[in-house]
Amino acid sequence: MVAFFYALCILLPLAATAVALGVGGWLRRLYVVGARLLLGAFMLGGGLYKLSDNHIPGLMGPPMNHAFLAEHSLEIFAQFIGVAQLLIGVLLLTGRFALLGAVMLVPMWLNIIFLTWSQHWVGTPYLVTGFLVLTLGLLLHDFPRLKFLLYPPANPAALHQAPLQTGSMGAEVLWWLGVAVMVGGSLLYPVSFRLMLGTMGVGLVVVLGASGWMWRNRKAGATAGKRVVPDVQNVV
Repeated sequence: MVAFFYALCILLPLAATAVALGVGGWLRRLYVVGARLLLGAFMLGGGLYKLSDNHIPGLMGPPMNHAFLAEHSLEIFAQFIGVAQLLIGVLLLTGRFALLGAVMLVPMWLNIIFLTWSQHWVGTPYLVTGFLVLTLGLLLHDFPRLKFLLYPPANPAALHQAPLQTGSMGAEVLWWLGVAVMVGGSLLYPVSFRLMLGTMGVGLVVVLGASGWMWRNRKAGATAGKRVVPDVQNVV
């Protein structure tokens, strides 16, 4: 029975990935959004759990024993992994930077799989392998954006000249500033747990404000584009 459950941890994500990517349409969109939210929440929770010395509960797996880490002089390693998981979670929960988060998530899952496997954790390697399958599904979904890493473009000059889709400079700087404040605030637990939460809260507010600014700019640009088409037709 236990072996059957472990098999399902891998087979169900495989089936969901194959069906969603194969069928496409709304089912594929639902898969992509759901996988990004699920994996992003796991990473965000796991990172905050480590950075808060277990005061903020995580969402996945048995708790990491900080006494064990201290015994093996791995406190700095745990802090590094916590920051990486926090950043990956934030990237996955965005639309624009979700692909970058998925790319960074692959070595993170492999690290967790082999770490828990070498420590003889029961069940965790199978569960995390299922999450790795979902992550690979996200990469397959965005393969048109990733294929140039594997296959050089036939006309690199045309690719270099392609315009980049970005927001206003102010919104871009503000968004990354908010992320930096969140990541920096996550390291303040040794000073004060309240200071950590407060600083991260400020960073979150900045990120949400910048995201709203970008969304309004995109909406305004789309509206302006619709208005230009009739005007051009009338001139012609």
